[in-house]
Amino acid sequence: MMEDVNILKLASAMARHAAARHNVLSENIANADTVNYKAKDIEPFAEAYARSSRHAAMSGDGGLSQTSAWRFETVTTPGVASPNGNTVSIEDQMMRSIEAQQDHQAATAIYRKAMNIMRMTLGRNS
Repeated sequence: MMEDVNILKLASAMARHAAARHNVLSENIANADTVNYKAKDIEPFAEAYARSSRHAAMSGDGGLSQTSAWRFETVTTPGVASPNGNTVSIEDQMMRSIEAQQDHQAATAIYRKAMNIMRMTLGRNS
């Protein structure tokens, strides 16, 4: 029963996605003055989940495993280039960072609630 709890795997994947996205966004901010640097982001979690589900259906590994199917694709974000060719907008990166933080908080809340439900089921309310 405990070895295949998909909600926990989903929450874990969501948290990893948010962390990976935050890492890419921090690289963008660090390169805000780099000549010809193109801002990047991570694909939305829904797309990564759909791709992982397709991979799982083809390989038969059950879905939400921590396999190579959970590599998050990096995409170039659209933006107006500055005179030096850089497309990083600090304001846009800050908004995206806030989204990543909210996604991570949602993932940890889901994980926490699932654990609370399992504890209640087992009669351990603490």
